Amino acid sequence: MPYFITEMPPVVKVLGILHLVFAGFGLLSAVWALFIAVVGNPFLKLMPASPQMSAQMELQLSMQEKIKPFTLTTTALSLLVAIPMIIAGVKMLRKHKDGLKWSNIYAVSSLGAKVVNVILTVTILIPAMREMTQQMMGGSRLPGSAESMMGGFMAGGAIIGVIISCVYPLLTLVLLNRTAPKAWFASLAK
Repeated sequence: MPYFITEMPPVVKVLGILHLVFAGFGLLSAVWALFIAVVGNPFLKLMPASPQMSAQMELQLSMQEKIKPFTLTTTALSLLVAIPMIIAGVKMLRKHKDGLKWSNIYAVSSLGAKVVNVILTVTILIPAMREMTQQMMGGSRLPGSAESMMGGFMAGGAIIGVIISCVYPLLTLVLLNRTAPKAWFASLAK
């Protein structure tokens, strides 16, 4: 039995708007990350001058240099994911038939970018954070259990952050590929 819908389903409108909002935030974040990777973090200059703070700032700058490949890669991925997200949001709100296709392209590319982010986090970011932590402690090592716990928190926090960021693209795939939204997109002329 065919499923006909003449009005835009609310889920299409809501996700179309959210696509544009989240893509805008993603673009702003990517531009800021790119700025920091190329020019440096301007907030480090606001730190009070003291020998301890100078040493901390040097460690921070050293870490930023070590994670530059991570930062540049994740920034490029954010920019690449934002493009189909913006196209999808505009096409969905303008009631274009291929809005669903573009939304699916965004969601799949976003999930692929998350996989790359996890790999880069484990191979670049977490080792750099561990090294910076050891340097902050003057090269001395923490007791085994404390070091293990700290490493677990760093890795766990990074991985949980990536998992949470997968929620929106997964919801997009699930909600827009249900019967009613798919039928609505299929009924559109353009």
